[in-house]
Amino acid sequence: MESTKNDVKFFILTKTINSKHVQPGSLCYISNDRYESDYVNQKGPTILVTGMGSKGDEVVLISNMVLLSTKEAELLYALNGNDTRLKWFQEKTALKSAVGLTIDTRVTVITYKQDLQGIIRYIGPFTEYTHANTISGTFFGIELQGNDKGKGQYGGITSKSFFHCENNNGLLVPFYKIQPIVPSSLTLSAQQASQKQSNQITKGETVRYVEDESQALWLVMGVGDQDGEPMVNITTDNRTIDVPMNYVARVITEHKAQQASSQKQSNQITKGETVRYVEDEDGALWLVLGVGEQEGEPTVCITTDDRTINVPMNFVTRVITEHKEPNLFLGASAASVEPQTYSETVLGVDSLIEFNLAEGVGYGVIRWIGVVPDRKDTMCGLELEEPRGTSDGTFKGKRYFSCPPKKALFVKLESCRPDTRFSIPSSAKPGITFAHQKHEDEDTRHEGPCDTVDHIKTDQVDRILIGRMKGIQGHCNSCYMDAALFSLFSCTSVLDSLLFKTLKPEDAEIQNTLLRDIVNPLRSKGFVEGRHIMKLRQQLLNHGYSHTFTTHEKDPEEFLTIIMQHIMALEPLLKLSTAGTVQESYCYQIFLDQNHSLVLPTIQQLLEHSFHSNGLKLAEAPSCLILQMPRFGKKFKMFDKIIPSLELDVTDLLTEGPQYCILCGQIALIECTECFKDPVFSQTGFKVFCETCSAQVHSPSERQAHRLGKLLLPKGFQESLRVPLVKMELFAVLCIETSHYVSFVKHGPKSQDWIFFDSMADREGGLNGYNIPVIEACPEVGEYLDMPPAELANQVPRDMKGVAKRLFCDAYMYLYRNPALEFYR
Repeated sequence: MESTKNDVKFFILTKTINSKHVQPGSLCYISNDRYESDYVNQKGPTILVTGMGSKGDEVVLISNMVLLSTKEAELLYALNGNDTRLKWFQEKTALKSAVGLTIDTRVTVITYKQDLQGIIRYIGPFTEYTHANTISGTFFGIELQGNDKGKGQYGGITSKSFFHCENNNGLLVPFYKIQPIVPSSLTLSAQQASQKQSNQITKGETVRYVEDESQALWLVMGVGDQDGEPMVNITTDNRTIDVPMNYVARVITEHKAQQASSQKQSNQITKGETVRYVEDEDGALWLVLGVGEQEGEPTVCITTDDRTINVPMNFVTRVITEHKEPNLFLGASAASVEPQTYSETVLGVDSLIEFNLAEGVGYGVIRWIGVVPDRKDTMCGLELEEPRGTSDGTFKGKRYFSCPPKKALFVKLESCRPDTRFSIPSSAKPGITFAHQKHEDEDTRHEGPCDTVDHIKTDQVDRILIGRMKGIQGHCNSCYMDAALFSLFSCTSVLDSLLFKTLKPEDAEIQNTLLRDIVNPLRSKGFVEGRHIMKLRQQLLNHGYSHTFTTHEKDPEEFLTIIMQHIMALEPLLKLSTAGTVQESYCYQIFLDQNHSLVLPTIQQLLEHSFHSNGLKLAEAPSCLILQMPRFGKKFKMFDKIIPSLELDVTDLLTEGPQYCILCGQIALIECTECFKDPVFSQTGFKVFCETCSAQVHSPSERQAHRLGKLLLPKGFQESLRVPLVKMELFAVLCIETSHYVSFVKHGPKSQDWIFFDSMADREGGLNGYNIPVIEACPEVGEYLDMPPAELANQVPRDMKGVAKRLFCDAYMYLYRNPALEFYR
C-alpha cells in the first residue's frame, strides 16, 4: 500500500554531506514510524532518508536535518535548485509569511523589472506529483490589479485553468516573489491591541503597522467595518507631487488640537502630517511626504492619488507627531539627515552637486550662479540629471542658461552640496579632485592653447595605468563611451587629429572637453573622473543628437560616428569601392553569407570573407580601421570564439596596387572569386594568380567554367620594384557581455603586452556611492594567441585563465591602425 504525504515527515538538509543524490538544500522524508523510532528517540547519529526525486535511500546525520511542516515542504519544493531552496529556508521570514497566505490576499509581486500589485486567486501545485511519497511544489496564482493590469503573462494559467482572469493579467510565482501588503507578522497578539486606541483612529490621521519595524507611515483615507470588524482604508504607495506650501493647510484633528500654536502655519508643516488644499471645497486629505523648495519658494511633497487598501483597524496604530520634522517618508524607514551648507567658494559653475527635494535627493550640475529679482540670497541655476525641474533655463521669463525642458531648477546656493556619489576619500585615489578642489595645473589650464599629451608607452603602462581607480570612471550607463575613449586614446595616437582640428566655436567646446578633461588626464595621470564623461555626454545631448545621451546606454559605433563625423567633421576613415562607386564610412560591420565554412575564424578571414561576399574593395589604405564583429544584436554571436589577428594584411583588399600570385609570388594579373572558397586553397587571402599559374589552376574540368577577373597595375609600375605589403596593427578590442562594455588594449610588440579595462569593475558605497574603474595586466591573452588553432579551439571558455575568455568569446569591435599612415591622416 502506497504512503501519502500524511504518512511521512519532511526535512531539509542544511549541511554538506558525502552523497551524490542529496546535498544542502535537498528535501527528504521518512515514514512516521521511522520518525518516532529513529529521529525522536535518536537511536544513533544517522538516519535513513528518502530524497525528494531520488530513486534510493540515503544515510545522513540527524544533526544535518531540520524538520519541516508539509506546507513548508510544498512551498520550498516549488523552488529551482538546492542553493535557492536553502537560501530561502534560512531567510525564514518569507517562508513563515507564505504559510499563512490565503486566497484573496492582496500582495506585491516582486519581478526583475518592477513591483506589481495583485490578489492571490490560486494556491497549489503547477503539476501533479508522480512519485507516491513526494509532494508537488506550491505556487501562487496572482491576478494583477489597478495600474498593473495587463503586465502579466496569461489569463489564468497556461493550458490548464487554475483561475480565471483577463488576458495578460495573471502570474504564477513561488512564495519568495510575493509579499503581503498587510504583513502576516501581525499575529494574534497584534490583533488584541487596545480596542480603545483603535476606535479613536479617524480619517486623515497618520498611522503605522503595529509590528512594522520599518516605522513606515500611511494616511487613513477612511474608516468603516467589514463583516462586523472595524476597518481602516490606508494609502498603499507613494505617488507624489510638489506644490507650493501656501496651497495647503494642516488638518487639525481632535488629538492634534493641543499641538496648534500661533506661529506662521506654513512654517509648521512637516513630514508625516495631514493637509488639505486651502480652497478645496471637498476637503480631500493628503499625506505630507517631505518639505523642500523650488525657485526659492517653500514646497511640500504630498500624495496624489487614492490607491488604497482596507485593513483591520487593530493592525495599525496612530503616529503622534510633534512639531518637528520626523524624517519619515511614506513606505520608507526612518532616517535622519543633518543639513549641510557649502559656501560660494566651495561650489562653482560646472560643479556636480546634490540637494534635498521633498521626495528625496536630487542631482545636477551648476550652470549659473548669481542674484535674481526679488531674492536676497545667492541663487544657482541647476541642470538636473532627471526631468524634475520647472524650465529649460529660464526664471520668471528671463533666460540664465539653456538645457532640455524640465531639467532646470533655481535654488539657493547654500542648499547645494558636492555630489557624494563622487566623494571618494582622497587616500583611496591619488591625484583625484572634485569640483571644489583643484588640480595643480587647473588654474591656468583654460588659458591659451593646450598641447596634447603623448600617448602612454609600454614602459609607462605599469606606472601610470595599472591598478584600481585607474582609467575612466564609469557613471550612469557610460561604459560604451568609457571603453571606446580608453581604447582610442590611452596607448595610441591614431586619432589624435581629432584633438587639434579647427572647429566652429560650438563644436570646439566638445573638443576642449575631450582634450583637456579626458585625453590629457588619462595619459598624464591615468585617471579620468566620471563627471568629465558626464559633461561630454551633456554637451552631445545639448547638440541635439539624442535626448538620452546622459541616461541611456548607447553603442560605441553610434558615439564614434557622432564625434568623428558630426562634431569633428573628420574625413571618413574608410573608403569602400563597389561596382565602380566609392562609399565612405567610419566603421565597417562584418557581414557573412549563409554558406560560409568558417568555424574558428580569425579577423583576417572574417574581413576577407565579408569583402568577398559583398563585392567590396578598399579604394585606399585606411589609417585606422574599426571593425564590428558579426553578431545579431548584443546578445547573439555567430561564433563561440574569434581569434584576434595581431596583423591585418589588406594588400589584396585594395583596388589599386600590385598583388602577388599566391602560388609563385610573381606579379598577379588575374583574380578568381570562385576559387576563394575552394578547399584546395588556404582559407586566408584572395585568390590571385599570374597568367601561368592561373592557366594551371583552371585546367581541371571543375574549374574551367570559373569567371576570371583582370587586375590593374598602377600607371608606371615597374615589375622589378617589389612593393611592401600593406599591413595594419591591432591596438584594441571592445567586448560586451550582458550589456556591459569593457576594453582590451594591446600596448606593446610582445604577445603578452595586453591590459584589460573595466570602468565599473567595482563599487563603493552602494546606491549612492561611486564606481571604481580598474585596469589590470592580462598576459594570459598572449598564451592563448601563441597556441596552435586546434589547441585553442579545444579550450573551454569557463576554464580559460584570467579575463582571456572575454576577449576570445565576447568581442564586439576590433580597432586597427596603419603605422605608416596614422601621423599623416
